[in-house]
Amino acid sequence: MGLPTPVSHAPQRLASPTNLSRQEAAWRSGVLSLSSLAVVIDVTGATEAGSTGFRVRSELVLSLRQAAEGLWIDFLGQQVSDVTVDGGPVPVRWDGARLVLPVLAEGEHRVVIEARGRYSNTGQGLHRFHDPVDGATYLYTHFEPSDARRAWPCADQPDLKAPFSLTVVHPEGWTVLANGAPASVEAVAGRAGVEVTTMSVTRPLPSYLTAMAAGPWHRVHGQWSSRLRPDDAPVPLSWSCRASLAAHLDADELLAVTRAGMDLFDETYDYPYPWGTYDSVLVPEYNIGAMENPGCVTFNEETYLFQGPVTRAQHAGRANTILHEMCHMWFGDLVTPRWWEDTWLKESFADHQGTWAQALATEWTEAWATFALGRKAWAYAEDCRPQTTHPITATVDDVEAARQTFDGITYAKGAAVLTQLVAHVGQDVFVTAARRWFREHAFANGDLEGFLGTLSHASGRDMQTWARVWLSTSGASVLTDEIESDGGRLTRLTIHQEGTDLSTGKAVLRPHTLVVGLYSFNDDGDLVRTHRLPVTLEGPQTQVPAAVGLAVPDLVTLNDEDLTYAVVRPDPDSLATARRALGRLRDPLARAVWWSSLTQLARDALLAPQELIDTVLTQADDSTQPAVLARLLADALLVATRYTSPSERAAALAPLVGTGPAPQPCAWQLLLAAEPGSDAQLVRLRAWAEAAGQGLLLTVGEGDLLEQRLRSVLAGEVAGVVVDSDLRWRLLTALAQLGRTLPGELDTALARAPQASNVTRHLRALSSMPAARLKEDVLERALVDESLSNDHLEALLDGYGVDAHRALTAPLTGRYLEALEGLWDARGQETATRVVMGLFPSCGDAEDLEAVDTWLADHAQAPGALRRLVLKQRDDLARALRARR
Repeated sequence: MGLPTPVSHAPQRLASPTNLSRQEAAWRSGVLSLSSLAVVIDVTGATEAGSTGFRVRSELVLSLRQAAEGLWIDFLGQQVSDVTVDGGPVPVRWDGARLVLPVLAEGEHRVVIEARGRYSNTGQGLHRFHDPVDGATYLYTHFEPSDARRAWPCADQPDLKAPFSLTVVHPEGWTVLANGAPASVEAVAGRAGVEVTTMSVTRPLPSYLTAMAAGPWHRVHGQWSSRLRPDDAPVPLSWSCRASLAAHLDADELLAVTRAGMDLFDETYDYPYPWGTYDSVLVPEYNIGAMENPGCVTFNEETYLFQGPVTRAQHAGRANTILHEMCHMWFGDLVTPRWWEDTWLKESFADHQGTWAQALATEWTEAWATFALGRKAWAYAEDCRPQTTHPITATVDDVEAARQTFDGITYAKGAAVLTQLVAHVGQDVFVTAARRWFREHAFANGDLEGFLGTLSHASGRDMQTWARVWLSTSGASVLTDEIESDGGRLTRLTIHQEGTDLSTGKAVLRPHTLVVGLYSFNDDGDLVRTHRLPVTLEGPQTQVPAAVGLAVPDLVTLNDEDLTYAVVRPDPDSLATARRALGRLRDPLARAVWWSSLTQLARDALLAPQELIDTVLTQADDSTQPAVLARLLADALLVATRYTSPSERAAALAPLVGTGPAPQPCAWQLLLAAEPGSDAQLVRLRAWAEAAGQGLLLTVGEGDLLEQRLRSVLAGEVAGVVVDSDLRWRLLTALAQLGRTLPGELDTALARAPQASNVTRHLRALSSMPAARLKEDVLERALVDESLSNDHLEALLDGYGVDAHRALTAPLTGRYLEALEGLWDARGQETATRVVMGLFPSCGDAEDLEAVDTWLADHAQAPGALRRLVLKQRDDLARALRARR
């Protein structure tokens, strides 16, 4: 008789029934592999508003390496009706989150689950949308990091990859898009008006990347062929949107960007596109920007389907997102992080490569300048919060924590550090490493150690030390320059570095490969670079010998070309030059680097808010790139309303709306002076309307003037301005924030154009009025109304959080804090996150900070993810209060 086979037992489960620990996930993938996942889903009832769920059947083939007790299948739905294992029925042991299987022996097992899922209105799981224009219904999925279980039973963790097959039963005439191409579309016998679409089986995928979009989509087709492999079959391409928005689908541009990206990535990565088809879908009520589902990429319709005048920056931003998601077809989809602590292995790379591809493969070559003041500003803001920043390779103990790793560190800081990596090892080495990574880990998983091994092999050097200080520590290095001269010539240029790992409190010095740029005024009065000085900084300081003997510059740009990730503190003379003449600096990237430094100085209370506002109004001229200009005007408004004391806010806001003293730089006059119809005019108008909405900080007379100007724009009295739906509602919302809308004005505007986006805008405007009872009602609705879609919830939160209305919301801080734990328990994490952040007293005072600190002290056992959100907001409030002093 043989010895009994040992049985492996599942680890202890976490307290939250919907959470999953890294330990549990590692155990499950340790005892089994997933051979296949086949899903059949029936959504024929989706068009009925009263129908809340759908039938779904999952068949999983599990290959056990040893006998196991406590294995489970993940499912968050309405019901599990039947379970069979290897053809025989087993008791249904489902607690609403996990379906526990009986003890399974070593070998292969087929598990079939009949269940009923629930339609979503949050953008997670299987989201359902009814179009108010034509009554059509649309469905789409979004699963990252662990919400495939909201649509179909599955093993919902990233290191259980398997071929995926999907069969969808749906209303006749619908188009089904998914990871594979349709293998067949047939009528269902005995069911009039019903069809079944069977998709082809995919290559191995993790559950979070399985996808479906179904409905009467308007779809435009194209194709792409590899220049490296001309004999390969063309890859079918498509872009889809709702039928009611078909007139706005600029498919030519979208397909052109798609083909350009495919060309570049195909040639660079030298690994054939692995997913067969490449379909892109613009979906409504999305709670993120886009998602890299292999072969079925979903995009936020509100952001990326242009329905009126837009700027060059918006076209560029859309191209960047398309290329970001396309990069994921290799980084993330082909090679998937083993667990969420290595999310940077996909998101940092996609952020970096998407920007790189935009600069090389599209007409929007200004990508890196936009990155310097946009994405990098997000990184710096995240990385300066001492209580919540984390290394790029974060410790992620469970899925709730994983949801919060999709932040400015994992995306933007990681991308900036990859820029530094490329400067350090060279582009050729980086590409060689990427190609090897894909070949060695195709359709499997990877982690930090594996990538470092690949990178070390490609570079011929040990990358562990570099990785330790760059990837495993938090906080930004601080770089300063020190100039010595004999009056006309430089005698010494010294670069200093200091840094603290905010996660440990220990000093950290990083190696920086960077460029120092020396700029001087030319005969035309422009600031031009006279010398480019490459520098390698490995310790606390280094001399720049090449600078000795050069003419003293008017401006030293310490991180010229933006090659490294560091906070730059400029020398006093260069700072003075920038404040009076930054508009004369013609290089867009150098200018963006300087704007980044200035905004960081203001955030760190080293530059007064009014000084930043004045510099923005005098130096950010109309030649400034639209994305940079928009960011600067938004930053100026932020410091005016949050970084100034209440007694100073009116004076800080006045120049941003044009009600200040006549000699003062004035945003309204800059708007009127902009070229009619230009990007600068549109950017300035949007920013001015946003600032005008804060006009309750000003006098009644100034409010009268703002109302007059808002109505003049609405009436089309500003040359070159096209008042489309987006702009009309921006102006109406500003009037609502001022309390100056006319009776029925908002309802009348909606009745004229009742499309879905305007329903949301109408709700935002209604919620923005300055009334105490309204603020109370909005707060309560945001806390308890689970019928709200994520778009409508966001509209309520936007209306609630008007900085100029802080006196109305201040009494509600206590109610907000009291509700947090109940909110977190009752709502999905994505929805709860929106509410926690949207209702936080971001424009609060010392009393609010004290109340938040008391809550944190009294709720030490609150869920870690919830506490982290509160701590992030708390750090921002404390920073603003320091600036006010």
